[in-house]
Amino acid sequence: MESDSNKYWKRMIKRIWPVIVSLSGAVVMILAFFIPSLQEQWDRYQARKVIQEYEQLGDEFMDEDRYQMAEEAYAKAFELSELKRLDIEMKRLNARVNRIHENPEWDSELPDDLKEVDFQYLLHLQKKKNLADDRFHTLNSYGIYLAAFDRYEEAHKAFEEALTLRPTDALTWVNLGNLYDQEKNLKEAQNAYEKALALEPDNLRAHYNLGLLYAAEHLKEEARNEFEKVLKLDPADSDAVEQLRLLGKR
Repeated sequence: MESDSNKYWKRMIKRIWPVIVSLSGAVVMILAFFIPSLQEQWDRYQARKVIQEYEQLGDEFMDEDRYQMAEEAYAKAFELSELKRLDIEMKRLNARVNRIHENPEWDSELPDDLKEVDFQYLLHLQKKKNLADDRFHTLNSYGIYLAAFDRYEEAHKAFEEALTLRPTDALTWVNLGNLYDQEKNLKEAQNAYEKALALEPDNLRAHYNLGLLYAAEHLKEEARNEFEKVLKLDPADSDAVEQLRLLGKR
């Protein structure tokens, strides 16, 4: 005969069994909800790590003046970011416009895919966010870009605005001197190069470009002195060697 104890537990199991079934169903529902969510969170965490790696890689390329590689790294980070992060896009554009400096020759060809809208959009964002240092560099690049299309008045405005942000930057004065030289305004070009050298006496570009200016004015001795200063600073400068050869011996 079945004991009273067994009967009691059977009755209890019958009473709580629906509750157990209901709870187990709820647990299954909860797990079904949270497991994909946890996986999604993990995937997002991993994606953020990848994005950060690309962004860091872009930063390193920028520090090395490898602007095309930096732009590609930032573009990849931007592409992978769900929210299309504006800060990464600004970095990508910054790398893109700075590619203009990859060839230091003033009249060198511009990168084929560089567009004016890149400069305009980046300058707009930098002004909006009050990023004066970044805007300074962009204005220098923009001035070079404008000069390549003989848009002299706009190029002057770009360099002049850059100088309001950083009036003691020698390279901007060199760029301004190059612009004056391109306009055949040799007196103002000379003044700009001399200003650059007053700020940075060892500036190779200022010495070299001033030498070219003197040579164009048939001031051979002055030109020779400038090219010799370049070689003193950089004995491997083949351009200065060639210019001295063209000037002939003393």
